[in-house]
Amino acid sequence: MSLNILKSIKSAYKFINENTNSSIALIPTMGALHEGHISLIKKAKKECDIVIVSIFINPLQFTKVEDIEKYPQNINNDKQTLEKLEIDALFLPSVEEMIPDDYSTYINMDNISAIKRPLYYKGAVTITAKLFNIFSPTHAYFIEHDYQKIFLIKKMIKDLGYNISVKTIPIVRDENMLALSSLNSLLSEREKEEASVIYKLLKESREEFKKASTKSSYLMDIIRNNLRTHKMLKLEYIDIVDKDTLTSVETATKNSIILISCYCGSTRLLDNIHLK
Repeated sequence: MSLNILKSIKSAYKFINENTNSSIALIPTMGALHEGHISLIKKAKKECDIVIVSIFINPLQFTKVEDIEKYPQNINNDKQTLEKLEIDALFLPSVEEMIPDDYSTYINMDNISAIKRPLYYKGAVTITAKLFNIFSPTHAYFIEHDYQKIFLIKKMIKDLGYNISVKTIPIVRDENMLALSSLNSLLSEREKEEASVIYKLLKESREEFKKASTKSSYLMDIIRNNLRTHKMLKLEYIDIVDKDTLTSVETATKNSIILISCYCGSTRLLDNIHLK
């Protein structure tokens, strides 16, 4: 089956109108698909009648032009992957189609003070909302790699009354237990090996929690202090939050999650772990 590629919002509307009364899965991505995306698509195919994958490198998520330019792109490989998986449609719009010159509408969630990198998430959630409006999916699928984004999308769905069920899969990891991300392709093998310590430290902190160490500052210091010995990694932020409110907590519980972001060279790496 050849891949059905939709490049305009008008063609997307037409596709949806031809598939009414179907359960529709939307999987928003920025391309450079990896095994995590493949697992997500396979789950969606089992659960929904129609599976749509979008690939859009969203400039609203970037503060520097050079960051957009270096973002991994391999659209031919992505198309081949999606064709083999026999998805129903690929939405592949241009920047002009999604964000025309006179574009001025954004989803603002500044009142959620716990959010790190608010400009990034403002852009991510805004384009996700636009995709929801275009496709009216019954289900939206995400990897738990970026916990903050999933939290904000769920909040937006609730606040704006979208009739969409959010489905997630756990973080998918490589052989070194590094959380899979499209940005990983920018890392050297040495950097990937060094970055694998992030998950090891998250697990060490969780083990201390299981031994009845519940002070968040202590659990985070385990990670901070160990990261100082890894010169290739630079901590951007670390926090322990309530998973239902994203509020920072002084005392960790089984309802808490550790969020972390590190730079390895110029590449940002996200990870998290539930304390349960």
